[in-house]
Amino acid sequence: MSHTETTPNPGDRFASGTIEQNERTNDGTLRPQDLSKDHPFELRHEVSRLNKQLEDISVALKKGDFKDLVENYTDWKKRIISNFTAGIARGLGLSVGTVVVIALLTWLASVMASLGVPYVSDFFDYVGSLIQEGRGGTK
Repeated sequence: MSHTETTPNPGDRFASGTIEQNERTNDGTLRPQDLSKDHPFELRHEVSRLNKQLEDISVALKKGDFKDLVENYTDWKKRIISNFTAGIARGLGLSVGTVVVIALLTWLASVMASLGVPYVSDFFDYVGSLIQEGRGGTK
């Protein structure tokens, strides 16, 4: 290409220099590599901004233990052991929680029955009579 000088457009801050430096695409915009030739300070700013973003991503991955996560999910033995122990913990938690809730409800119902709360004490009297009938005895 020849080095023909162009006149800069007033609205285009990047349109200065030769045609070879500022070749435009079909839609009239400048190519990014041409912009970096004309404006090295903008390129440095962009590189430093990208480096900062990479640093932030690196810190976030370190905080999130991404390495451990990848290691656990790529090794099938670790994954099976991890899922097995998690299942045992969930099962134990559900069992213990159920026992505690049922014990609290039974204790609360017995306290209410001993205080003579109308519907609760009538209900327990009725259940007691059903149990006595089932055993073949009378009250």
